[in-house]
Amino acid sequence: MDNYIKRLYIKDTGVFNELDITFNPRFNFIVGANGSGKTSILKCIALTLNPNSIQNMRSRDTSVLWIDTVFDEIKYRIGLGNGWAKNSEKYRSGQHNRWSLPPTESGIKAITAQSLEQENINISPLILGAYRRIEYKQIAGMSRESNSVEQRREYRNKGFNNIHGGSLPAVKQWIINRYFQIEKNWASIYKKNWDWVVGNLKILSPKNSELHFKEIQRDLEPMFTLNGLDCYLEELSAGFQSVLSLVFAIIEWIECTNEDVNAYVADSTGTVIIDELDAHLHPEWQLTIRESLAGFFPKLQFITTTHSPHLISSAESGEIIILPELCKGESIVFPKEKTYSGWNTDEILEEVMGVNSLDNKLYAIKLNEAMDCVTRKDSIGLQTAIENIREIVHPSNTILQVLQMKLAAFELEK
Repeated sequence: MDNYIKRLYIKDTGVFNELDITFNPRFNFIVGANGSGKTSILKCIALTLNPNSIQNMRSRDTSVLWIDTVFDEIKYRIGLGNGWAKNSEKYRSGQHNRWSLPPTESGIKAITAQSLEQENINISPLILGAYRRIEYKQIAGMSRESNSVEQRREYRNKGFNNIHGGSLPAVKQWIINRYFQIEKNWASIYKKNWDWVVGNLKILSPKNSELHFKEIQRDLEPMFTLNGLDCYLEELSAGFQSVLSLVFAIIEWIECTNEDVNAYVADSTGTVIIDELDAHLHPEWQLTIRESLAGFFPKLQFITTTHSPHLISSAESGEIIILPELCKGESIVFPKEKTYSGWNTDEILEEVMGVNSLDNKLYAIKLNEAMDCVTRKDSIGLQTAIENIREIVHPSNTILQVLQMKLAAFELEK
């Protein structure tokens, strides 16, 4: 069953005068220069599903906001047309005025988020902010879980605040609940998901790391093994905590918002929205996290912002969305068909992410001193400059090699 966000339209909301952005059904990495509105795009998606959060963003009376989605082969336009907000030009004073339908289009059914429950449409994306640490919490036992309708509403209502770390997934509680439920007759899907998780933990680890689930101890503390050593959930590194928090949060969301066979992780569809997927991850992990998520969740859509050139280089064709600078006024954005797997870090930083200068200031000063010595044919000064540069560059630095050749030439001239 298809379930993904196809398009987002923003007018006079937040930092945008107008933006029309298209997504693909699988991975979408939103990149751009600082201040281009990456996180604001995620907020606008959340607003279409819960306009009460408008008090945290600027908008005008002409504000229009909607997403085009595909759910069970039917196209829906969910959002807000003219007049949905009032008193909104003042910062943090906006209010949801009324439910006004977004503009209609042939072949697409225009609705507001109000209709999602009434028509049993499961458009309730998981939205996570950059903070994904697992805080210690003592678990007293199993906890009651709400039905799927209540859970969908909850995910839509808290999405905007989650971008700022408003709530963290109850990772440990989910583990405890499932551990004691999976042998029940009514929990066959939970059992399949548990087996899927335990069997695939190894694909989340970076190279030369082995993570496995071991047991739930008598004090209800989950125990894992990492490279053969026992460790509690909260003892894992920030990177492992970030990834496990993300993965378990996604699985909990799948099970909470879906019913019956649609809750099986390997077949489940829907949209996961993540601000700064690269947060807390070592560069080696940033290179592999896309592949890990693709293997763990083969049918989910991901919309994520990133500042990582390593993550960008791991993306496949049609997965990179480069935002224009706001001052340029460009309003229609599509995913790029090209890949950046063959680009080096500096090239991605400059051409894709808008980093204007990559020069190391100390290196530039020392290099200028060396070049001045070359101009004056000052071999003694050049020798000192080479030693200074050697202290701050990689041993195979080509500029250092050229300077050493220049110094040898001066010595031969003497």
